[in-house]
Order: sequence, then structure tokens, then C-alpha cells
Amino acid sequence: MVGSRGLFICAAHRSRAELDALLRDLADGNRSSGRILFRTGDDEWCILDLMTTPEAPCRVFATAQPVKPLDVAKITALGAVFGLTRAETAVLLHLTAGATPKDIGRKLDMSIHTVRAHLRSICMRMGVKGINGALRLSFQMS
Repeated sequence: MVGSRGLFICAAHRSRAELDALLRDLADGNRSSGRILFRTGDDEWCILDLMTTPEAPCRVFATAQPVKPLDVAKITALGAVFGLTRAETAVLLHLTAGATPKDIGRKLDMSIHTVRAHLRSICMRMGVKGINGALRLSFQMS
């Protein structure tokens, strides 16, 4: 999928299955719109909004927009809501800014294994599966 700004989801993209499921739901009329959080080729987080209209049921309209990093106050509030520790809140802050777990480890001076442990804990406390689930919920709640 190519957009006017070069954003894309290629055939092997990790969000491809989620995109295919959403497109099936739109085509079947089960949903009229949906949203996917994905990383572009340059590792930036973006949101892809898809929708259909009754006037053009066989067409899907899409917009893609970059995700703006959440500020410290919003992440701190999320941490309080979900009972995150200071370290978990710091990991979530860097994650929402687009850093990879490896980058987070370097910035916070912790091993990749510790970062992954914090990510597992964040996902468990937030009641989501995986990094995308934690990010999606973080962006939706802020």
C-alpha cells in the first residue's frame, strides 16, 4: 500500500494480517470504519484510518497520519491509571516516542531483557497483547 507521502505496508509487514482482517470486515459490511497502528519503512509510528461509505460500498477510503509522541504528563497519568512502576512508565514513554526496545535499553541503561520484562509487565497491567496493543491503548486514552 503506497500513500502520497510514501507510507506503506508491504506484503510481509507485521500488521498485514490485521489489515487483511479489517479489509474483510469492511468488505462484508460488518464495520464501516477501522484504525490500524503500524510502523512505516522508516520506523515511524503511523495510524491508518479506513472507512467505507454507503454511496461507494465497494471502495475503501484511507488516511495515514504520523503519531505524535505523548508528553510526560500524559504517560505519567497512564502509569497512574494502570499502576505502572517508574521504570515501566519510562519504558512506555520511550516506546510511544518511537524507540525500539533496543534503543530504550541504551537510553535507560538497562539490558534488552529488562526492557522486555518491563514491556511484558506493561502489557499485562494494561490488559493488552503485545507492544502494538499497549501503544494503541496509550494513544487512545491520551
